[in-house]
Amino acid sequence: INEESTEGTDELDDSLFKLEPPTQEHISEMDNSEEDEEEETEEEDEEHSIKNQGQHENIINTEDELDNTYTGSGVEEPLSEEELLIDHGDIVLKKRIDEFSSVDLNKEDDPEKEVLTESNKPVDQSNRPEFFYEFNKTAFTNGKTPTVVCSLCKREGHLKRDCPEDFKKIELDPLPPLTSKFSSILDQVCIQCYKDFAPNVIEDQAREYIRQNLESFIRQEFPGTKLNLFGSSKNGFGFKQSDLDICMTIDGLETAEGLDCIRIIKELARVLKKHSGLRNILPITTAKVPIVKFFHVRSGLEVDISLYNTLALHNTRLLSCYATIDPRVKYLCYTMKVFTKMCDIGDASRGSLSSYAYTLMVLYFLQQRSPPVIPVLQEICKEPKKPEILVDGWNVYFFDRINELSDVWSDFGKNKESIGELWLGLLRFYTEEFDFKEHVICIRRKSLLTTFKKQWTSKYIVIEDPFDLNHNLGAGLSRKMTNFIMKAFINGRRVFGTPIRGFPKEYPSKMEYFFDPEVLTEGELAPNDRCCRICGKIGHFMKDCPMRRKLRRRHDSEDPKSQRYTENKEKRSKDEQETPIKATEREVLLKDGNLQICTPNKNKSGRGGMETGKEKSPKPMGEKWKRQEDRDLREKRCFICGREGHIKKDCPQHKGAAGTISTGRKKETERETTFESPVRQPFQ
Repeated sequence: INEESTEGTDELDDSLFKLEPPTQEHISEMDNSEEDEEEETEEEDEEHSIKNQGQHENIINTEDELDNTYTGSGVEEPLSEEELLIDHGDIVLKKRIDEFSSVDLNKEDDPEKEVLTESNKPVDQSNRPEFFYEFNKTAFTNGKTPTVVCSLCKREGHLKRDCPEDFKKIELDPLPPLTSKFSSILDQVCIQCYKDFAPNVIEDQAREYIRQNLESFIRQEFPGTKLNLFGSSKNGFGFKQSDLDICMTIDGLETAEGLDCIRIIKELARVLKKHSGLRNILPITTAKVPIVKFFHVRSGLEVDISLYNTLALHNTRLLSCYATIDPRVKYLCYTMKVFTKMCDIGDASRGSLSSYAYTLMVLYFLQQRSPPVIPVLQEICKEPKKPEILVDGWNVYFFDRINELSDVWSDFGKNKESIGELWLGLLRFYTEEFDFKEHVICIRRKSLLTTFKKQWTSKYIVIEDPFDLNHNLGAGLSRKMTNFIMKAFINGRRVFGTPIRGFPKEYPSKMEYFFDPEVLTEGELAPNDRCCRICGKIGHFMKDCPMRRKLRRRHDSEDPKSQRYTENKEKRSKDEQETPIKATEREVLLKDGNLQICTPNKNKSGRGGMETGKEKSPKPMGEKWKRQEDRDLREKRCFICGREGHIKKDCPQHKGAAGTISTGRKKETERETTFESPVRQPFQ
């Protein structure tokens, strides 16, 4: 074999170096076994060696062809020491190949030999990737598990379906028996709620006067319009400062069909802006029922005018009839409204239930009481067939002849429970008995109505409107708000159902003990995650908040004024620097008594009187800008006398009294307690 026959076979050389120890052992083992083998195996080895020699001769021929190729240089350079060592190693390796060629590699001898050959099998380094990434849970999380947080209570370790604070999973403690003394205390509390918050006759007359005044004013622009009160102002359950709800209709039109309600509401807002006694007129056309909101200055009431909300008029009549059946109805409804107001769960615009919804809850409880306190007026009928009075597609019939109720209702007057017993029974009914998941709060029928039949199974508290049967008053409740409301009812059940011997000293009255929000809500605030961060109401995003638009318009209107004030300041400073002679002229006139000083006098501590014009000495310009109050006063300038610090109505020249100080300076002297209040006196 030529010395150059293995050039370019570095990979083969490396593999043969690795195989050097096992090949020697293998050859020695084979030599020992050849002596004991039979003649047949020797013939097979000879045939196999002949094949290997034929393969080896082919390798030699290919290497000879490589020797005859032209390498680009005709002069053979002497080999280096490294190349000599490589050539010498190639000769030794080729001898080992000849020895190894006589061995049958395909023959299986013993398991130890197989292990050695497999473990020393050459690995192709070029096919191995440089980087290896393993995608599994352990590699990414380092063995840590994600934190589980409850979306209901915001605590770790459980999901909302397993939340221990869910009102459905709260275990109610048994209540002690109600004593007669504690029952009388509850009666007094419920009656006191009615006395403290129910409007008197004069306030009801004032609301009617406002309606008449607005009706006559609107008829100047819209002839034939009619205004009707509805809601808490007429149903008998209103508070002293409740909003004034008004429904506007047009003579000759029973419904709003064919009317452009949005355009009419906008025109109505334009007309109301001309009324001198109204403020903050705001048309809301995106609501389900478009309304105009405004503030009545003289009464201090918020007023809402809607267009053809006739269904609400019949709702008002229905509630008013229930209120006149039994006086306990009013007492319980007022107690419920006080309870919800103190717990901050009585405002539907902030994601909770409306006062109308809580009123329906009270009426439903009184209907389901055994014996019932009030009947189901929509089921009572003298005729064999129930009549139909359709308004907006809904039947609004109910029995309204209350003086004849004893003739048609067999349970009239049978319930003799006290107000306190009924109030505690209401709290226990909605926390212990009523299943909010299965049943609907419905006052139009005596029998139970299931949520499955109404297909309102996804809601938490389901309250059906007595006329609009598709309206669920609890549709806007979230899971958080529902849990907050029911926890308040559970805490109220405990407070009103646990008799005590004496009230704690920190509560000055019984009302404050029973309606303590820190106890009823456990010191928590009502959820506001669905509310606008500016006005706190639901139904719109912060960018669409009407209060934000109002503040932005006010800010835009104030910007030109501030620019004008800045320009006037610079102008006045230049004028005073350029004309110092005017100051001396004013002093001469002061001495003669021909000029009246209108500039606010600056009191000094320890002096009881005011400085006169003679005692006043001119001060440098820099001192006038040291205090913030002085800078604020310079923003006022009287256009009669031309002086700063007051306006026309406070000017002495305008009033004809010398030495009068400005209103702005009066307020400043009142804030400084060490000074005496200024008195009006003429200059000496």
